[in-house]
Amino acid sequence: MGYTNSTMQRLLRSLASSCALALALLATPLAAGEMGDSMAANIQGVEDKLVQLAEAIPQAKYDWSPSEDVRSVSQVFMHIAAANHFFASRMGAGQPPAEARDWEKTTATQKDAVMRLKASFTVIKDTLKSADLSKATKVFGRDGTVGDFGLVAVGHGHEHLGQLIAYARSNGVTPPWSE
Repeated sequence: MGYTNSTMQRLLRSLASSCALALALLATPLAAGEMGDSMAANIQGVEDKLVQLAEAIPQAKYDWSPSEDVRSVSQVFMHIAAANHFFASRMGAGQPPAEARDWEKTTATQKDAVMRLKASFTVIKDTLKSADLSKATKVFGRDGTVGDFGLVAVGHGHEHLGQLIAYARSNGVTPPWSE
């Protein structure tokens, strides 16, 4: 069963609202070390599920999209990987790979998507270990902290995990952790 464009838009709006609430709850005052540990645990959880899903969705479905105007399965996985590199760069890691901007424009193989996801999550987790989360920075044009980018990375991963669960189920794939 496929989703209509309006149904997918409602689902994505609902997911975005849920992520905003989760981010607000995660933003409760914690010591810097506790916050980094909490973010790293959340990042690890979303990485585990995204990698399992990337491995469970057949290669033949990587170019599937619910409509022409939204990202395909492959493009969503590659978008997550590229964004993780961007978020890590804003938290103090080196610059993202130059080619990362183009990752989501092509259909990656399952193997490539899994590899890039894992590598991008490693960069985020390694950066969280050494970042000064209280350091002031701009976060999408507003005053914020390096830690805010960690929260954005957590929310972003979960937002697209929900999207990919819907994509998987639309293609008859049950997320492995829910079987």
